[in-house]
Amino acid sequence: MGKKKDFAWRYQPPINSDKAKMLSFIQNQRLHPFQDKTMMIMTALNAYYMPLALYNEGSCSREDLELIFLDGVNAIANHIRCVCIAIKIDPTAVGQILCSTFGLSEISHSQPEKQLISDTQLPLPNTYEELDNYDPQIWNLAGMTTDSESFD
Repeated sequence: MGKKKDFAWRYQPPINSDKAKMLSFIQNQRLHPFQDKTMMIMTALNAYYMPLALYNEGSCSREDLELIFLDGVNAIANHIRCVCIAIKIDPTAVGQILCSTFGLSEISHSQPEKQLISDTQLPLPNTYEELDNYDPQIWNLAGMTTDSESFD
């Protein structure tokens, strides 16, 4: 077998914090018997970070990158639908947030699909200034915070 990337992470949130509760949920195999904790974490990371990681690496074709991104969007959308059902949130409210985020009026199924991604080439990773100067809350689809946390 080939070499493997070693990634070690230790995180110890306060025991009664929301983050500790989330990690306990991920570790509880009875709540999700068909996915272990590694699979759950990797599924979320793949959907959230894989397209940008591969884009930054510069090793993916435009077509492959688009497919990987759309797979991630589909995974996030399916997760959002699951959470809406579980905690009884009206999916229309979620749809309105997503539409406003992308500057779209509400999309109905009777309208023809619009191409949201232009056919222009992606800028090179090292010249993509928007990623260097982005506001974390704009890219924060999952409601996670990345600022002012330490991951030592």
